[in-house]
Amino acid sequence: MKKMILLVSMLAGVMTFSGCVDDKESASVTAVREAKAAQLSALAALSNAQAANQQALADTENALREAKVAYETAKAAYQQALADKANSEAQAAAAIAQQQMAAAQNEIQRLANDLEKMAIQHKIDMLDLQTQYEAALKKADDDSQALLGGLYMAYQTAATNLLDAQQEIARKKIELAKLQAGLVNSDETSQMLINDQKRKIANNEQQIAEWTAMIEVFEAQKAPEEAKAELVTEKAALSQLAQDHKKALTAANKAGQEMGEAWSDVRDQKYSDLAQDVYSNGFAYLVDEDGNNTGVSFNDYILLNSYEATSLGKPVEATVDTYWFSITDDKGNTTYTAVMNRMIRKDVSKTETVAPGVESTKTYTAYPTAYYQLNADGVKAYIAAIKANVEKNEGKALEDAQKALAAQQKVVADLEKAEIKDEAAIENAKSLLPGLQTDVNTAQAALDKANAQVAAIQTTFDTMAAEAANWEATIKAYNAASEAYCDAQFAVDKAYDAYTLQNKKVLALQAVVDGQIMIDGNEYTIDGAIAYAERKIEMANRIIMFAKQDIVDLESANSGGVTDLAIEKLEAEIEILEAELPALEKIVADTKAALDAATAAQAE
Repeated sequence: MKKMILLVSMLAGVMTFSGCVDDKESASVTAVREAKAAQLSALAALSNAQAANQQALADTENALREAKVAYETAKAAYQQALADKANSEAQAAAAIAQQQMAAAQNEIQRLANDLEKMAIQHKIDMLDLQTQYEAALKKADDDSQALLGGLYMAYQTAATNLLDAQQEIARKKIELAKLQAGLVNSDETSQMLINDQKRKIANNEQQIAEWTAMIEVFEAQKAPEEAKAELVTEKAALSQLAQDHKKALTAANKAGQEMGEAWSDVRDQKYSDLAQDVYSNGFAYLVDEDGNNTGVSFNDYILLNSYEATSLGKPVEATVDTYWFSITDDKGNTTYTAVMNRMIRKDVSKTETVAPGVESTKTYTAYPTAYYQLNADGVKAYIAAIKANVEKNEGKALEDAQKALAAQQKVVADLEKAEIKDEAAIENAKSLLPGLQTDVNTAQAALDKANAQVAAIQTTFDTMAAEAANWEATIKAYNAASEAYCDAQFAVDKAYDAYTLQNKKVLALQAVVDGQIMIDGNEYTIDGAIAYAERKIEMANRIIMFAKQDIVDLESANSGGVTDLAIEKLEAEIEILEAELPALEKIVADTKAALDAATAAQAE
């Protein structure tokens, strides 16, 4: 019994002693685990943000697909309706289809704008999450910081490359949709193709600078300890550049919002809605006393059409899209009259040096202040033509009804004046009068309604003329905001290029410190890494050479067929980029797995 008591006492002593040791170790273990938990939390947030961005891109692509289908469906309906212009129902159908086409075009343009905003916001979010991870990493010991820092940078680089590729595919798909929906004219298409080549040149010039920086680090052949000391300084510089990049992104985000607000101001102008009534055939319907569309077709409406450049053999200024109507006289002579000119918006290109040897080209949209400019003489002619139609139709119908009533009234009067009155005949003649009077009343109501519609159309044009000054001021404000957003994007490029160049140098130094050089998911010796970088530089130089030749060819090409060429090139480029995605996704998965494994293995 004593032995048992003694054993229990000894065990209690051991447990007590061990408990004291465990208390000391627990504080250390807790610190390690808290560091690991913070890192895991930051990584999870980063992964979730990337997944959310991929889902947003997928949603954008689905919405874009639906908008394209809507546009093609409306376009087919419009063309079918135009085949039967003489039919008033077909005219109304054409008006509806044209409105649907415009709505689909607006949706495609909205998606393009939203994609830009989404890309900027996502990059801001990524930088915030990167800062969170780096803060969490500082809680780990020095060895863990060195190991995890290198793995994290490899993962971050891979994830950024994947994100850039996904966003580039989305951007090109929207450009393709804009071309297919007729949102870009031939000159703008040519400029878009040239800008794409300039973007390709800028990206590859930046790649050359980055690979060159990496080669310089490897050729220096520094000892790990020396590289480690330099790495601390270079990482501090990288952190500052990341903050500069975030500031530039935040400013661009604000400029983008201000541009969106300026465009909303444009759309909120009375002038904008009234111009839409003109170009989308909103006059095809009768309106009520408040100017609301009743859904009932206006039979006397004259269809407005549009043409660019030299359509119908009537040359006009190349930057004008004219909305016109036509009248054919009894001899078959047709007269075309312009009612309103839509001065074509311009995508203005700007080029700036964003890094040594790297020139970037961006565009911003500028609208003429005379955007949707009325042709005063054309408006008068259009109103006169519709009035003539009303006179010819409702006016003639009222005149005929009045004549029929008057004729019947005369019959009654003549019967009543006869020396021998035929009462039965008189009563029979009088019995027709109420019906004929109803015909007159109906015809008068139809004429009044048609005249009211003519007056509503006249009011539309009068209001547009009165609102022209406000409209011009709003357009100017939008143009200024659009250019400011363009300039803000240059600032983003400059900050990002400086950051990625420094990041490449840091990655190379980290590889020297770790004694392991991983590039694009593969391990290399120093000589092998230099050779790989030199091949990348050679490839980039070849891409630049071909892009420059493409620019020469595009600048000398005539406008005919340029849209088809652009569509063909975009489809091919999208196919190539999509084929590269699996490899990029694998690099992300591999670098993430290595980082996760190293994080989980801490202090185990």
